[in-house]
Amino acid sequence: MYRLAFCDVDGTVASFDGRVSPAVHNAMQAVVDSGGWITLSTGRGYQLTKPYLDRAVVNAPLICCNGGLVVEPFTRRVLYVKPMPLPLARELLRLAVAEGIEMWFYLDDLETMLENRPGDNGFVLRRDGVVLRPASEPLAELTRPPHKVVVSAPTPEETPAVMARVQQQVGERARVLASSPRRIEVILPGISKGNAMALVARHLGIKREETIGIGDGDNDVEMLEWAGVGVAMDNATPIARAAADWIAPPVEEDGAAIALRRYMLGW
Repeated sequence: MYRLAFCDVDGTVASFDGRVSPAVHNAMQAVVDSGGWITLSTGRGYQLTKPYLDRAVVNAPLICCNGGLVVEPFTRRVLYVKPMPLPLARELLRLAVAEGIEMWFYLDDLETMLENRPGDNGFVLRRDGVVLRPASEPLAELTRPPHKVVVSAPTPEETPAVMARVQQQVGERARVLASSPRRIEVILPGISKGNAMALVARHLGIKREETIGIGDGDNDVEMLEWAGVGVAMDNATPIARAAADWIAPPVEEDGAAIALRRYMLGW
């Protein structure tokens, strides 16, 4: 039986509208009640992972920012962080301004986001889903290395073109890949969910072969490969499916709950 589960959020434990089903919630709670460990392993920064602490059930350090941040879920004690270098972040901000690209910067206070939403309010500072104020001079707001930068394409069909433009801008300084139909991740060298999983497992005294990883996106590949058993959702990308040891039913059919019952609970 496995002792530690790492679960992606969007398209895995939660539907793309943010809903965590009762079946998934109950399976996560059963893992905790049985003495196991479970956490979220997501591309989201802490700011947008925090709402899921009330919807899902976790008792191990969170993996956020695709492994660039490992943080205890409720105390917010940071166990590991590798922020984006400030010059690269500011370069991406200028790209967002010049070409009207939707882009979000997770600031290092774990609370605030600097967001550009073209056609809406332009750049704003947002906290807990609420706009604090407009950011008419966004470069002046970005004075410290952010934990992460995420890009959003206008439509799924435009995602490849936006990805290519961002990759052209960052060159070999970062990987650019999709984590959902419209979300584009900018990932620094050395950052992966797999590396962060190794840190969390060591922190808890759990062996690699006692872990499972459940995910659906291209940014989950290292997680699926590192885990003792990798589980891809049936709605996963082809690359994620190829990296998995087992395919669970899709998120709409509570595949994460079925995987947890199969590997963590023995039901």
